[in-house]
Amino acid sequence: MVVTITIFQFELNQDETGDIEPEFKNLVSEMPETDTSKKLELNDLITENDKYRLFYNHTTGLDFKKRERMIKNFILGRLKETPYKVLSYYHHEVDESQYLIMALFTLDDDVELYEGVFYLMCEKLGKIFNKLAKSSKTAQVLRGVETEMQNQVKFALFQIERLSNLTKIQKIALVYSNYERMMTLKLLKEGHISRIKLRSLIDRVKKNPNMDIILKPFLEMNIVRRDWARGVHKKETGRIHGEGEYLFLLKDVSLIRVPPKDLMVDMKKHEISKYYFDELNDFYSTYDPFNDLYAESEKLAKIILDPDVFDLLALLNTRAYPVKKLPNVLSNFAQLDDVLKTLQEVGIVKLIHDLEGRQWICVIAEISFLSTFPEFLLPKIKDRSALRWGAIDEASLVSPITPEIAQIALELLESTYYEKIEI
Repeated sequence: MVVTITIFQFELNQDETGDIEPEFKNLVSEMPETDTSKKLELNDLITENDKYRLFYNHTTGLDFKKRERMIKNFILGRLKETPYKVLSYYHHEVDESQYLIMALFTLDDDVELYEGVFYLMCEKLGKIFNKLAKSSKTAQVLRGVETEMQNQVKFALFQIERLSNLTKIQKIALVYSNYERMMTLKLLKEGHISRIKLRSLIDRVKKNPNMDIILKPFLEMNIVRRDWARGVHKKETGRIHGEGEYLFLLKDVSLIRVPPKDLMVDMKKHEISKYYFDELNDFYSTYDPFNDLYAESEKLAKIILDPDVFDLLALLNTRAYPVKKLPNVLSNFAQLDDVLKTLQEVGIVKLIHDLEGRQWICVIAEISFLSTFPEFLLPKIKDRSALRWGAIDEASLVSPITPEIAQIALELLESTYYEKIEI
């Protein structure tokens, strides 16, 4: 869970003699409401040393190079002196003011899920900082800026809390919303893989990956199973081959668009029925998700992992509404125009005019999922079982497998053949 989102302004505080007393001035600090009566103090969450460490790495990029991920002005890492993960953002304004924004999370949290919310908040805060830098800093202006910053931070906390309670289809979307998980799926489509090898491959693109977090949606949705292989002792080498925990793909999943069945029934007697079904036919006459299923799934994942977009689609999938009479299902922080623009840009909804000139919001594509039996794994199991140990580099994805691993893979595929992913 998120522990706090805090905005600091870095100030040198230089006196007349030229001496400086640098400090991180706390502008805004918000924490989610908890059931515990004990309120956490900010100084207990992050120390001065960690503040300076983050600031130093944002401005030099040295210490984080090997151990954490740094993208532009963002860092995803872990604090040294307190047990929290951190997402941080550095902003340097035209008037030389400097800001450090931090979101702290518990160590077992899937922080990558919240990166989009954090990035968007920081983008909006950057505009606020820029406005402040160019304005006369009167008391009224400063109060207004503080209120704007608080609203952005509160909205981010609200969105993060909603993302902590995902539906099943949103959990499938997690596979395509994260590069490491997409990489995991692609590797598993090449055949079962040991957890150690999978971690080493992902480590090449993200240092020290948390495999429990990466694998969580795969295991929760029963897309992947894990099992232990005892391995085989080879007298020629004196080594045990194939021992360890292995991951086995049971279902191949993706996100696709389908015609909204409930809405289609409702639209048959609607006054804009003809226009709606013309739009529907035009769209699906050219729609081919298999042209690039990864790209399509990735695009749709971002849509349904936005809580406001997801809530609006749940409403619109069963009925069309005039724009001006749409029930209010969005959060207080969201703008309907922005949400509709997003859905229009990706071709999920259309605005259709009736004879009186009213605009109706109509869903063209309902976001669903496709789950198929990974039949393509069967010949790969056979081929890899026939390979000789030592004939091919064991680091290769087509490395040999022991009869035990092949048997586990085939038994799992057989026993789960008729299983379905229920949403």
